[in-house]
Amino acid sequence: MSDNKYIEETIFKNLRPWHIRNYQTYLSTALLGKGGKPYSPATLDAKMTILKSFMKWLHEAKYIQQPLHKEILSTSLSEQEIPNRDLYYHEVKQLLDYYKDHPINYGLLTMLAMTGLRVQEIAKASWGDVYLDSLSGHYRLRGVGKGGKRFDKLLHPSLYERILAFRERRHVSTALNSSDQSPLFPAKDGRYYQYKNLSNYIVRIIERTELPFVKERNDRITPHYFRHFYAIYSRQQGADIFLIQKELGHSDRKTTERYLEKVLQREQEIGLLWKEQDF
Repeated sequence: MSDNKYIEETIFKNLRPWHIRNYQTYLSTALLGKGGKPYSPATLDAKMTILKSFMKWLHEAKYIQQPLHKEILSTSLSEQEIPNRDLYYHEVKQLLDYYKDHPINYGLLTMLAMTGLRVQEIAKASWGDVYLDSLSGHYRLRGVGKGGKRFDKLLHPSLYERILAFRERRHVSTALNSSDQSPLFPAKDGRYYQYKNLSNYIVRIIERTELPFVKERNDRITPHYFRHFYAIYSRQQGADIFLIQKELGHSDRKTTERYLEKVLQREQEIGLLWKEQDF
């Protein structure tokens, strides 16, 4: 019997509803999170969503006979439990101003803020993917993002200058070369950043600022928060939701709308229809 056949016959097909319920209870109470703490409601919800989807697939593919996905209790987050990942211009500007004399941190934070790219996409970007667009006269970055989706990002002049300053500090070439497959943002050893290491580095340098808005938050600001900033600031500048969705590479418009929830609520506030002078 092959290993795959063994797994199919002895593990998945022997699962029972009580296994699922006990596992969910274990995840909700065990000290498995960072620092030996229980998982946050958001993390638990994400894990249960993946498990439920997998169990549903096993049932539909007839690997298992029982619909075990129906045994998974709802972990829907209350409004109070939904993580606040919003980041606003005045906050981003404080971070950038703090590191304006630090080419490494300045370049990385500006890249996150002005492109909306995922940290994985920035970590694996190559210098050879940067080109000068003859149509607009702007520098741009080509790449492949999540799900194999291609992107072609505008690099504003200020961002491009900060990328060059980063590269100069790392003592690597700043001359455009489409055949140069070295990292756009090389680590100290000249190699590509591992994206998790880069993400952790971003978290640390933000915490290190000890800016009031950083200290007041209950959570750590990660690179992902800059994608929320990109959506929010773009909307505040008049961008259509469809264009923001396209720029962020979201397959579902609802994801983009979640990023913009507070902004959209403010836009539809009834009080804005009032005539203040009547009072």
